[in-house]
Amino acid sequence: MPKIKCYCGEVISLSEIPSLNQLLLISDVEFDKFRGKVDVEELFEKMKLVVYCNSCKRLHVYYNGFDEEATIYKIDK
Repeated sequence: MPKIKCYCGEVISLSEIPSLNQLLLISDVEFDKFRGKVDVEELFEKMKLVVYCNSCKRLHVYYNGFDEEATIYKIDK
């Protein structure tokens, strides 16, 4: 997925790797399952993808990868 369009109209590019606009999210419970040497691909599979909009500060969270629509969070304050 090279880019997405934010609700505010900003186009967020994800083509650069690593991307400053793409964040990775994992719960404490899932993270604690990894001990010692870590298989990076296995760890990555457990992470949720988050895309950050620099313009409006919204977070687009892809709980099930880019194949499904994101849940979008907007800052209240």
